[in-house]
Amino acid sequence: MNDAATAPTSSPSAPLAGLRVLDLCRVVSGPFGSLLLADLGAEVIRVESLPRPGSAAEIDPARLSEDEAFNWGLNRNKHSVSINLKSDEGRRIFHQMVAQADVVVDNFRPGVTQRLGVDRESLLEFNPSIITCSLTGFGGDGPWATMPAYDPIVQAMCGTMNYTRLGEGMSPVRWGIPIGDLFAGVFSAIGVVAATIHRDRTGAGQHVDVSMLDVMLALNTYRVPQALTFGQEPLPAPFEGGQGTVPFGNFECSDGWIATCISQRMWPAAARVMERPDLLTDERFNTGPARHAHRDELVALLQDVFKQRSADWWQENLMAAGVVCGKVTQVADVFRHPQVQTRGMAVDLTDELGRTATVVGDSLKFSDVSAWRAPRQVGADTAMVLSALLGVDGAELERLASAGIIHCGDAGGSVPLRERTAPVGEVDRSREVGRPLEGTTVLEMNGDEPSKAFAAQLLADLGADVIRVERPFGQVMEPYPDESREASFRAGLNRGKRSVVADLKTADGLEFLLGLAGHADVMIDNYRPGVLKRLGLDYEALSEKNDRLIATSITGFGHDGPWSAYPAFDNAIQALGGGMSITVDHTRPEVPIRWGNPIGGLTGAMFAALGTLGALRLRSLRGHGQRLDISLFDSQVALLSYRAPQAVTVGKEFLPEPRRGGTGSLPFGVFRTADDKFFTICITQQFWAKFCEAADHPEWVEDPRFVTEPLRRENEEDLYALVEPSFLERTAKEWEALYYSLKLPGAVVLTVNEAFAHPQAIARGMRLQLSDPDVTGGVIEVANAPLKFSATPELAPAGAPLPGGDTTAVAEEFGLQAPDVQVAAPSARWRDARV
Repeated sequence: MNDAATAPTSSPSAPLAGLRVLDLCRVVSGPFGSLLLADLGAEVIRVESLPRPGSAAEIDPARLSEDEAFNWGLNRNKHSVSINLKSDEGRRIFHQMVAQADVVVDNFRPGVTQRLGVDRESLLEFNPSIITCSLTGFGGDGPWATMPAYDPIVQAMCGTMNYTRLGEGMSPVRWGIPIGDLFAGVFSAIGVVAATIHRDRTGAGQHVDVSMLDVMLALNTYRVPQALTFGQEPLPAPFEGGQGTVPFGNFECSDGWIATCISQRMWPAAARVMERPDLLTDERFNTGPARHAHRDELVALLQDVFKQRSADWWQENLMAAGVVCGKVTQVADVFRHPQVQTRGMAVDLTDELGRTATVVGDSLKFSDVSAWRAPRQVGADTAMVLSALLGVDGAELERLASAGIIHCGDAGGSVPLRERTAPVGEVDRSREVGRPLEGTTVLEMNGDEPSKAFAAQLLADLGADVIRVERPFGQVMEPYPDESREASFRAGLNRGKRSVVADLKTADGLEFLLGLAGHADVMIDNYRPGVLKRLGLDYEALSEKNDRLIATSITGFGHDGPWSAYPAFDNAIQALGGGMSITVDHTRPEVPIRWGNPIGGLTGAMFAALGTLGALRLRSLRGHGQRLDISLFDSQVALLSYRAPQAVTVGKEFLPEPRRGGTGSLPFGVFRTADDKFFTICITQQFWAKFCEAADHPEWVEDPRFVTEPLRRENEEDLYALVEPSFLERTAKEWEALYYSLKLPGAVVLTVNEAFAHPQAIARGMRLQLSDPDVTGGVIEVANAPLKFSATPELAPAGAPLPGGDTTAVAEEFGLQAPDVQVAAPSARWRDARV
């Protein structure tokens, strides 16, 4: 290696310092995952195809184009190398780069890496400890593995779109942001960091298999046992929270919309702000169960109340009173929010031409944004990288470029590669097979909120010993409306964990918790800022007991900024994060819709898991722990990635377009079929002719109104007037069989039961049966872990713990005095709380 061409790595301040990633990914999902790796400190080298002759767009030195803004949003802080991998010499160069890398990520369809000679088996010859990660629509195996997968397809197949509607009988709605792509990208980053931790310990690399569909299935969490075990298929419930909270949902105001979620403790304050004290004495509305029973009456009443004032007024006054409320915000306006500004989630970058654009900040706060750089043209770093890594001189670079093996863009301004920290020592074969977090103890503070419980479950799936710290029997704050919902939350969010009880209101309980923290590696909580300090459990106090502890705090808005003290629930985060403003039913485009699963909390959970893994890896480099400040709002804003520069800098207005794909492709969206079900399609230009064949209308192919995508957009009304009735000619299953035979991107909008009975879900092992003595039949079904690691052993699945049932055993393990606890079946705890 040419040391003169690299910059030495300073004392590690980022989790993936010294790690080199070769990124073969395209479009959104893979680049978003590698962007997160770059934010964690990895050096990411994009390996791109050679530009087509004449394809280079004229660069305007004064402003960004929309395509350039897209690139800035997903590929900042990455190098660009352009190699023809279809040539023998191009593959040879890539293989030499692999020998000096740690990770190779791709999002090709299954089989493509083998055809190119860059699959894992081929790469092992050049680097036996390489970590590989493949992100695909449906995974590396199963009957749908080679089917084309786009975001709306996996959203339709995961079960959630079926209950994301304005009401029964109305059209299913796709979330306006491509969460199938983005969430799979987050999971690919989680998988790579976990595999890195495993390699640090054992010397062994492995393969990480990430499926967009697996990820979306896993995010159903508590909905899975509700549907599969209790026969309660989720129905559209836009005015009811997952735990049964009412009032909940989106309400039209005098000039916009707000999303709210009002729990029992917030209800008196909400009534005061509404100037409706009668709501506190009306027997239909004075308790949580009563409001749940009289939901429709209350919603109708509140719809009139909210229309009396502006969305800004409601947001300001309800939040000031401690009542969750979020204005449905347009994408560009998100980056003007004072909390976004204060938390550094809007970052301005300037390129070598002096052009400046706003990109999304680092939600995990590991990055030094002052060192961020704008992406450069394709191949701009080819010469620098090949010279630094392989010692290729100028004459050889010219020869390779002339032969069409590489493309060297403008080399001016290349940032030198950083020094790589290569793995040392031989592979420990006795430990090669194992889970990344074996030997890691995680304390999860009380509560079943998805933001924390799902994060801890992800860590449990990776091998951590997760110990839930529960409130004592009898301190249940707000019981679920029924036992099946309690069991579904418990099983769907807590499998594979253990449980202890500690009463933090007593000296004994605090002492027990501090004793556990003294032996733990991680503590996760989602208390409001200031709560742990009042209990004497803030990070400063905990680190005195254990300076290696990582304290992951998950809050709605973070621990600083003007909104830090405000409460937050999922639907308000969805509203504030921009996505809800472009999520609509195409028949009612004026009404914003909340995604049926709590993606505000679940997105925060994914980033919390990723951040915790990063902090564990950084601890291994520095020797001490740290505090992580995870904000649900920051996490939701992070999903705007490529939209930030397009909306803020270029001025692209993101409007609801339920019948157009992200690039403007159409026909697109959901269509009613002959059996009154719905079928989802995503037809780009490459599929247009086959689409017309499947519709039995070959004459559409050459119709001058529809020959190209721009023409189809121009004649959209005429096109849909033909396409809509064509789908009524077959049933949903008949359409699926036809599209499957033609390898067209289309899928039936499935229920949760159908989603987990789908042959691809079965083949991928996404349906899991767990023993649970507290439910009739003793078995409860949940979603399996979505990440597949080649080094993970086959293990018997473990169910959710009995609350407090592990208190004595855990105390003995850690040499602590076990507090006296009352252990009871979960159903009894919740049943007694309702009395």
